[in-house]
Amino acid sequence: MRQVTKAGLGMVLLLAGLQTATARAEPEAPELTLEQAMAMARKANRSLRVEQAHLAQARTNLELAWAALYPTVAAQGKYTRNNIAFSFPISPTETLTVQPKNQLDGSLSFTVPLLAPSAYLALQAVRSGVGASEAQFETSQTTILFGVAQAFYAAAITEEVMSARRSNIEVARATLQNAQTRYQNGSVTKVDVDRAELALVRAEQGARESHFAREQAYRALSTLIQSERRFKVRAAVAATAEEPLSLESALHLRPEFRALELGVRSADAQRRAYAWRWAPTLSAFGSLRVFNYDNFASEQHAWAIGAQLDWVLYDGGVRDAQRHLARAQAEEAAAQAAVLRDAIGDDLANGHGLLDTKRHAQRAAERSVALALETLELVRTQYAAGNAAQIDLLQAQDGLVAAEEALAQAHFEVAVADLTLRRAAGSFPGQ
Repeated sequence: MRQVTKAGLGMVLLLAGLQTATARAEPEAPELTLEQAMAMARKANRSLRVEQAHLAQARTNLELAWAALYPTVAAQGKYTRNNIAFSFPISPTETLTVQPKNQLDGSLSFTVPLLAPSAYLALQAVRSGVGASEAQFETSQTTILFGVAQAFYAAAITEEVMSARRSNIEVARATLQNAQTRYQNGSVTKVDVDRAELALVRAEQGARESHFAREQAYRALSTLIQSERRFKVRAAVAATAEEPLSLESALHLRPEFRALELGVRSADAQRRAYAWRWAPTLSAFGSLRVFNYDNFASEQHAWAIGAQLDWVLYDGGVRDAQRHLARAQAEEAAAQAAVLRDAIGDDLANGHGLLDTKRHAQRAAERSVALALETLELVRTQYAAGNAAQIDLLQAQDGLVAAEEALAQAHFEVAVADLTLRRAAGSFPGQ
């Protein structure tokens, strides 16, 4: 039984040596910072491309609004084959051809709006609407980049957990070797060796699970930033100002609030545009025709130019209904802006409180790691002197691993709390 245990230990050490040699042979992956990850997401994130396409569609509305104020020009050419040609003399020396056998006609016409009050206000409404769409795009971009930052810090935390798991394997392996030696000397029983070996098995399984979690976190981050190359994240939490951030500053920076304000302006401009549709519109028009036959003025061309006044006196109440709808939309956007203002104020207050709480939790976790490490050293010394049981040593090892994992989780929660506060203040993601 003792030989089997030694063989198992030798196999574990051999596999560990092979893994270490493989790790040394692989080139070190380049580091990736949070700023680099967000820059890559801005360029390649697929969801962000969808939002960019939506913004491009919204901007075409501005082109359509300008088209109502631009002149329209149309040209036409026509060939007609008549069954007979018709002409008659108008003097002894002149003949008037009014229908040739092969008839050619060409025309050019234009229309220019001169006075269209509703069109100018509609253009103003569309401009505000496009601005609102741009602000909504910024909101979507912020949401996507916030997810990228969360995935980045999640990957960073898995690195800390993996480091703790590797350290636990080394400690468990040393404990097993010590138990083997003491068993050979007759100082301990076979139960101590089995417990130490079980602790090593559990440590190795924990490392495998942490490795899978790390690969999963890196895979999620790679998908968000559309990167196929290997990299290793390097986290650095940005320092947040300790003093409370101004609500007015946050309202100025938050794209959601700006989108609602522009939505109010757009709806109000639409309301005034529908009201001005009761006014008449004035436009100029002109036309030019050329042909290969004579008109009754003995000429082969004709032109006309003039002005046109259009005034819709009654439309069944459509304009009033549209004006009422636009007014209701403006009131809705204004009410949503008021709700968002209150929510941002609450988010700022909650964000400061959450970040302060998580920072205290991080300091507590750091102290827990220090105490767990000190406890492990004391128990190890007592165990070597025969004043402590092996179960106490194994529990101390587990306590250190749990404290290190709790510290890694505390680092993640501080990072996310910082991101949440900066997002509430409108300073995330920055330029």
